[in-house]
Amino acid sequence: MKKKGWKERMKYQFDNLMSKGTVALVGMLFAITLIVVVIAGVLGTGTGNGMGLGNNIWMSLQHAIDAGTLAGDDTANILYIVLMALVTVCGIFITSILIGIITTGFEEKLTALRKGRSCVVENGHTVILGFNDHIYTLISELIIANENQADGCIVIIGDEDKEEMDQRIAEQISDFKNTRIICRAGTITEYHSLKMASLETCRSVIVNETDDFLVIKSILAIVNYLKSEDAFDSDMHISAMIDDELNYEAALIAGEGKAELIYTQDAIARIIAHTCRQPGLSNVLIELFDYDGDELYFEKYEELEGKRFGGILNYFDKAVIFGVKRDNQILLNPSKDLILKKEDLYIVLEDDDGVAKPVIAEREVDTAVIASGSDMKHETPETILILGMNTKLPKILEEMNHYVVKDTKIVLAMETECQELKQPNQYPNMELQIEICDINDRRNLNRLITDDINHVLILSDLECETDLSDAKTLLKLIHLRDIAKKKNQHFNITSEMLSVENQRLAKVTKVNDFVVGTNIINLILTQISENRDLTSIFTDLLDEEGSEIYMKKISRYVAVEQAVDFRTMTESACKLGEIAIGYKKVREDGSFEIVTNPDKREKVSYGSEDYLIVLAED
Repeated sequence: MKKKGWKERMKYQFDNLMSKGTVALVGMLFAITLIVVVIAGVLGTGTGNGMGLGNNIWMSLQHAIDAGTLAGDDTANILYIVLMALVTVCGIFITSILIGIITTGFEEKLTALRKGRSCVVENGHTVILGFNDHIYTLISELIIANENQADGCIVIIGDEDKEEMDQRIAEQISDFKNTRIICRAGTITEYHSLKMASLETCRSVIVNETDDFLVIKSILAIVNYLKSEDAFDSDMHISAMIDDELNYEAALIAGEGKAELIYTQDAIARIIAHTCRQPGLSNVLIELFDYDGDELYFEKYEELEGKRFGGILNYFDKAVIFGVKRDNQILLNPSKDLILKKEDLYIVLEDDDGVAKPVIAEREVDTAVIASGSDMKHETPETILILGMNTKLPKILEEMNHYVVKDTKIVLAMETECQELKQPNQYPNMELQIEICDINDRRNLNRLITDDINHVLILSDLECETDLSDAKTLLKLIHLRDIAKKKNQHFNITSEMLSVENQRLAKVTKVNDFVVGTNIINLILTQISENRDLTSIFTDLLDEEGSEIYMKKISRYVAVEQAVDFRTMTESACKLGEIAIGYKKVREDGSFEIVTNPDKREKVSYGSEDYLIVLAED
């Protein structure tokens, strides 16, 4: 084999040196300058200029770094002038290269900073892994959550350039208040990207991905990173959503106790099932899940030790007690005779954490207007029309079956058949009638809207892109409102939407409820990222077991058309084993106003069509 020549080896060594970056190149130029200066100093001693070696080296250095030094030389010594002129030319050449190298180095560093590759040095911050359209809801909610902090910080790791992420966030969010947003570009499952986000010092991590496999991979990467940094025992936790029930257990195992997960299909299906029969309920749920208004907090009130749970509900003028946390167990709407302990934590709906303080005193209630609770009309079977079909439909029907009266009629209008819905006795409380037709055709909608329809639910077409799916929903909403007007018929409409922006467009159709599933899930994710104990509460609120949120006719609790304060309402609900959390006022035109956590001292006159919002077991 022929060996490489010395020229090729030298060229290879030079290429390696050039590839080592700015510092190596500056060091090389410094070495070249030193060699030139020393050689010129040695040669200068032979020109007869009368100076010693040290002085000649010094003068050579002066010529190399300052071209003007040549003008002060003695022109009588030609050899010395020629030698110093050569040194000066070398100095000019080297200085020019040095300036170019330094300029290029600074540009590369600035470019790297703009691309977001440097590590953050923060403590107690929130990390969001993944950049997509959900990011704006997450950031907006975290900004509100950080309002009571001096210096909030959110670190975002995405696969786009930092500049692009910064620009898109700035276009969607105008006021960051006291929260700093730091974007970094990287792959969310790589060690270096997690290192950039300083996961070991953060408060919580939100995995903002919709693909289950990438979510699980991200959770594994986070756990492995924390172990490698000896930070696994820290208090930080992971919040993530799982779309497929089959992947839920695997994600929990991957998290090793660090992950709080939301099964999105199940959660959205339950919300839709509850909302379509109780118009306005989605507003109540959003009020509980977001940071705008009142939220759920854990508070400690040692002064309530020894008292009955039912006896303390009116101790708070502007807060609602949902339950207690005892021995790491969440007790929502516990027995009103539960004796409270000193170490109990109270689940409180209030304006901000630490705001609500109990006033331990007997509260006067108007017992004369409290109803017996026995005049609640017996529920009769209803007819619900469901337009559309998606993967959540079987779960929605399963959830409805737990709450509807037996022999409730469900009309399923869809464009293709679904064999999964044809199993006999699948939903024992409901009678299913399947209609295969084009649900966007006005003629079919006219036929489907019969006189016995009580509720209409529109499901999104998940096979289409978001905007197209919502556009189809908007078309059906316009037709339905026009049909109701022409038939002089009243029925409640609940619509599943995929985009919050499209929901705003649909407000002109006067729909009773919009359920933007992904938006609600993002609200829940944010709450859990701030307090992982809220996972159990939200799960209980949406589960058929235990207590859920209901809207019940006001006449069940108090006499109508009389001014009543909410203390009396709270006491009346308490007698029935329920917790009053707000009310729904229905206007003459069918629209309504939802009020949660009202001031218990204010008096309101309720009509026969108004509802009390309660936390109850059934």
